Amino acid sequence: MKAGQPVQTQIIDWTYGDPSLAEHGLVCAIGNFDGVHTGHQVVIEAAKTRANLADLPLAVVTFSPHPRQYFRPSDAPFLLQTKTSKNACLAALGVEIIIHIHFNKTLQELSPETFVEKVLVKAFSVTHLFAGSDFAFGKSRAGSMESLAQMSKDVGLSVHPIAIFTDTAQMAVSSSRIRAALQAGQIGLAADMLGRQPTVSGPIIMGDQRGRLLDFPTANLELGGCLEPAFGVYAVTAEVEWADGQRQFLTGVTNIGRRPTVNDRGVLAETHLFNFDKEIYGCQMTVHLQAFLRPEHKFDGLDSLRDQIAKDVEHARQILK
Repeated sequence: MKAGQPVQTQIIDWTYGDPSLAEHGLVCAIGNFDGVHTGHQVVIEAAKTRANLADLPLAVVTFSPHPRQYFRPSDAPFLLQTKTSKNACLAALGVEIIIHIHFNKTLQELSPETFVEKVLVKAFSVTHLFAGSDFAFGKSRAGSMESLAQMSKDVGLSVHPIAIFTDTAQMAVSSSRIRAALQAGQIGLAADMLGRQPTVSGPIIMGDQRGRLLDFPTANLELGGCLEPAFGVYAVTAEVEWADGQRQFLTGVTNIGRRPTVNDRGVLAETHLFNFDKEIYGCQMTVHLQAFLRPEHKFDGLDSLRDQIAKDVEHARQILK
């Protein structure tokens, strides 16, 4: 990749046994990259520097579904972002090729040696591989960055372990820490580790339109199998993508939860957008959580709920100034 050139990102879904992908070498970062947080960004930036020096494409190899989803399908949703959101974050970092390896029984049973030889080298033509120093792979997670360095000598692969990135408190930045921060309503801490504000995103769906009766109409999103942050009310900025690809940036207030005062339709993110009254059902929307205002709780009636929403709106407006 030549510095300064615009990136055209190619997204590939690949299953073991599919044809090889690259005729020429790739510089690659590998991992789950859930959230594409600041630690992930350090790994990708190191790979990008090498790709520029070698004049080779910069690729990211990740896994879909996330291995935890495969091994523990009954777990509560835990992902920090959708696949679409992950792709967008990686593309914004200058990644030219994103390879989603289908994680299945066959891949699970591959030995570390077979994964390196048949997948990384033969199928993807990786010449330089970057990963966090704690990266593990292969059957029973038997492969490590140390063993990978030994294997690579026989296949012409250069391995680059990257030290775990720590924050100002000297704690390792990780997807699990970000999940814990979001579930505690600690938006600032989560944002520091992500390097951006946390988001929820998806297509706007039809609600029961009760917000209109309360004089606060909402645009509603399901969480799409992603982590449920702390239930409550947030000051937000929102990005609406119209059918023609145009984007509009707005401010608002979002309630995430089960709406205990009126009914329980499951977990929704309901966003009241300030100074906005257009029809947007079906449009894609990304809601950026800016601040946690208060926990969700049940009110004794719609009048009390309306009064509290008015207070939430004013609080959010003050924060978002």
